[in-house]
Amino acid sequence: MLFENKDVAVIDLTHGGIPLAQHIARQARSVTGIDIYGTVGSDILSGLEKDGIKIDDKINTDIDLIVAPVHLNPALMPNSGDSAECAGCAVITHHRAVGELISGTPGRSLGGRIVEITGTLAKTSTATLLADMASRSMSVLSHTTRGVEHWQKGVPIKVHHGLSIAPGSILEALEHTADIKPDLYIFEVSLGGTGAAGLGIITSLDNEYTIAGGVSTSTRAKMQMVDYAKHGSTLLVNTSVGQIYPPDDVKIVTFSDTSGKGDVYMNETPTGIRTINCESLNGKTIRFMPGSGYDPSSYSTAMVCAAAAACILDVGPGNIESTLLDFQGVHGRMRQVERAGRKMVDNSNSGMNINSVGDALEYAKNIAKTGNRLVLALGEEAKQVCEGLDPEDVSTFTIEHGSEVDDIILVGERMEGISGNNIHHANSLDRAIEMAESLTKENDIIISCIKCFR
Repeated sequence: MLFENKDVAVIDLTHGGIPLAQHIARQARSVTGIDIYGTVGSDILSGLEKDGIKIDDKINTDIDLIVAPVHLNPALMPNSGDSAECAGCAVITHHRAVGELISGTPGRSLGGRIVEITGTLAKTSTATLLADMASRSMSVLSHTTRGVEHWQKGVPIKVHHGLSIAPGSILEALEHTADIKPDLYIFEVSLGGTGAAGLGIITSLDNEYTIAGGVSTSTRAKMQMVDYAKHGSTLLVNTSVGQIYPPDDVKIVTFSDTSGKGDVYMNETPTGIRTINCESLNGKTIRFMPGSGYDPSSYSTAMVCAAAAACILDVGPGNIESTLLDFQGVHGRMRQVERAGRKMVDNSNSGMNINSVGDALEYAKNIAKTGNRLVLALGEEAKQVCEGLDPEDVSTFTIEHGSEVDDIILVGERMEGISGNNIHHANSLDRAIEMAESLTKENDIIISCIKCFR
């Protein structure tokens, strides 16, 4: 076991480090938790100390192994009491540590197959569709930004809510569902995979952003899905990712929402019927007509990716088709809903980016009728959600598209410096929607594009 008879330092107790420290402590000789951001309450730190976990602000010289998040700014790495002595310490990521705890511990087996999903776009939608497809013939447990859900026969039951998708949260999700023994686990993971999955998925690497204080990128981090891929596993990767180099015995399957690209790809016929060609996997073609109430083009990546994953998992084509036929969009992801007599294009979620704001605006314009007012709520409820929403991008968007809507309501402290004739400000998603309702009447359209946890 990786942690056995070692003195381990777990850095960053804010982003999934607490469950990591607790689980590692069951195997290691000692564990030191380092709260580099100073955000963990004293009562929680005291509780960790009662569990035998030391709390410190630096790395002790007797540490054998450092567990640090992939996004850690090197400038925040705590100095040891003797930096020269600690220079030889091995360092692994939180992702790698979770993978070791899940699959590298003798006698510990989850029993079901594991799917991990990472990427810049379509993670939650892919996970939701795949869980629905698979659950029509098996028991599925999913951990996503929607929460921890137990799926059976296409119906999810919420087991727990409020966890992040940092790798350490997988351990918490498993604790909350210890009495559930599913056939399949689906984990949405930020910034890469843990190496525990039999099927690892990269939905997209588009819209790359910098991490670790600007010295690394989201793409480099998410490629942990490839770097840590376990022997005999399968990687399902968007063709847009380009060439990857996994271990020799790892199978690669590619997918695309563009006709003819990849091992699995989507076609759209003149009648509106969509087909997903899975012939390279199981000789089958999936056919379905998208339903109403959401923008199908915004779900193309998720649909073809989930269908490909389902085929790899031997889910019957009938269950894949019925899921796509029944699909009505995912909460907060380019979905049309009714609110107080208004039509709302709900695109507020943790993965929202400035490009999807443009898509939401186009969708709203397509469903608008003559005389309808359009009000856009745009911004961020918490800048720490993923990479945040760049205020410069927001400012540019308001300049280029401000004339296409009647009012814009900006959310977030970092947006307060942006002004204009039709620009208002709110401090939260809820307040922005209340303001949008006051600026509209029945049948008008509200476009909700707030980067937030939901």
